[in-house]
Amino acid sequence: MLLIESVFIPELAPIVDNMLTLETGEIMGRLFSRGIIGQNEVVATSGFIGKIEASAVTQKMIDRFSPSIVVLVSGAGALDPSLKIGDIVAGVEFQEYDLIVPTKSNSTRITSVDSSTIEHVQKFFPEAKLGKIVSGDKLVQCTEERDELFKQTSALCLDMDSAAIARVSQMNKIPFAVFKVILDMCDENSERDFSVNFGRFSTRPAEILLTILKNHMLDIK
Repeated sequence: MLLIESVFIPELAPIVDNMLTLETGEIMGRLFSRGIIGQNEVVATSGFIGKIEASAVTQKMIDRFSPSIVVLVSGAGALDPSLKIGDIVAGVEFQEYDLIVPTKSNSTRITSVDSSTIEHVQKFFPEAKLGKIVSGDKLVQCTEERDELFKQTSALCLDMDSAAIARVSQMNKIPFAVFKVILDMCDENSERDFSVNFGRFSTRPAEILLTILKNHMLDIK
């Protein structure tokens, strides 16, 4: 079974609307849907802001459904100036940029991912950018702060959840993958850009994943 998560309910619509639904319910106040897409059994849920909520919901879903893969599909803000609105980022490294640890420690970095899912994304969507995603519990809406964070981390984009979900998956020894769409540029126009671009692009990661699920079996037994 695959656990597929998103921050906001609309981001997950392509998955929920196209599954053969077997079960619906509620966990920690979040609705979930379990069903079949292609040859894959999936369970999908949405609804968390920040690393703590993302971690708590993910762990609860893991405890309930024992998934073989965890996949996050959602939006992010660009740190790398080469990225554009609507670009897809596949995370291959994750870090909590706001977690303070001893100097030169790499304990906040996570590099283990589900390589087979990444490979399928590269096949069906070769334009996807592979790289590092950083997460923190605050919005970055300042060009100067964005540029400094990019200088420090060399990350492609920033969000509030990927590193937390990656950490929980890793601690449970479950393969995971993260696919993000760029919705803003982490600058002074971020709030406006997010509002405009959410409706246009927010479902793209789930749409790509849906195509993969219809054509390949990702559910590792």
